[in-house]
Amino acid sequence: MSQAFVRESGGRPRIFETRESAESNLELQKIMDGERYTFEVRGRENGGYMIARLAKSGAFDSWVEE
Repeated sequence: MSQAFVRESGGRPRIFETRESAESNLELQKIMDGERYTFEVRGRENGGYMIARLAKSGAFDSWVEE
């Protein structure tokens, strides 16, 4: 399913090796994107973590990209 999101956005999601590094980056992303979105760290089945950008309704919007 995540492949569909990658194709739609046209970019490559940024992948972090640890949950801690993803959470740290999530805080920076909040500052850059302001109050328009909420964010969530999501683990991948084959390892690593990505940051999902969510609409205020909680619906998936996009991945934080490289």
